[in-house]
Amino acid sequence: MKNKITLFIALTISLVTFNSCDVEFDPNGDWEETTIVYGVLDQDADTNFIRVQRCFLGEGNYIEFARQKDSIYYHQDELEVSLYAFYEWESNGWDTINNARQKIYLNYTESYTKPEGGFYSEVAPIYYTTEKLNSDFIYYLVIKNTKTGNVVTSNTKLVANYVVNEPSNSRFEFRYNPTLKQNQIVCKWINQSINAKGEMGRLYQPAIKFNFIENGQLTHIFIDYSTVSNPFFDEDRTISYIATEREFLSQIKEKIGKRAMAERKFLLDEPTFELYVYACNEKLKNFMENNTPDLSLSEKPIYTNIDNGVGIFASRRLHVKRSYTTWKESVEFSIQDLDLGFVNVVQP
Repeated sequence: MKNKITLFIALTISLVTFNSCDVEFDPNGDWEETTIVYGVLDQDADTNFIRVQRCFLGEGNYIEFARQKDSIYYHQDELEVSLYAFYEWESNGWDTINNARQKIYLNYTESYTKPEGGFYSEVAPIYYTTEKLNSDFIYYLVIKNTKTGNVVTSNTKLVANYVVNEPSNSRFEFRYNPTLKQNQIVCKWINQSINAKGEMGRLYQPAIKFNFIENGQLTHIFIDYSTVSNPFFDEDRTISYIATEREFLSQIKEKIGKRAMAERKFLLDEPTFELYVYACNEKLKNFMENNTPDLSLSEKPIYTNIDNGVGIFASRRLHVKRSYTTWKESVEFSIQDLDLGFVNVVQP
């Protein structure tokens, strides 16, 4: 979720020989097109992206193949990537000509750069749209290979609206919990607003955004907490999470401590702290849970909801938040004690 939650698809081709029955599997036999898709829609985002790759075969070193752009990406003129919006009662058969309420043709760009690693990591192709998405609709993804005629599809609802409601005032503070023997904030949010359109979030993650001035420039870091599954299937139910000050300060020390020394200041009269609650739908939750490595020796199948391909097409929300323009003095003093260059600016 967000770039907070990193999702990765690994496909490995193995050569297996069964001597007992003299059957051999040749990975370089007849090639079958397999498209890999990663797309997570967010109606609050200015831009939504769909990443499309392909599997590859060949004689030689597969690690070297993976580092070649042409091995894992399609050329610009090979694919048409489109989104179609349907009311649920009109989605049967996915009639994109007569029933689609919104037609979005995604643009191709190579401005996106992947993190470095074993796979090709220079400027990489990605498809995007700046069209506004609407939670009234189901979105149907169509990827067509104009050279081979191969068509890949999937669909998803958007995450319905929900509300962060605690801490309820504009003052950011941790309070002492004698049972846990530490300071904490109890975060609360409604799992889905009454009559909100879209799909209820099934997995949530609280995060605190800390905005501050660094050498005269506005900057920020995120303090990330653990994910929380939604146990409810009816709307307008409250979910709670205890965010500890210990984790809050630990991440500030780690993330800002990696930077060079600087003069840092707290913001005045602007949101210094913002409590975000990220959410994703059932499809993305299943993808994360099924594709995460575990300690079991049994083999888990790769979760995918892509028809005629492999990957994930789902939805999330990253922008639902509550802002705080003042804070308890003890929060400021605790951050100053980390010796990260913060100047004393105690709120009145």
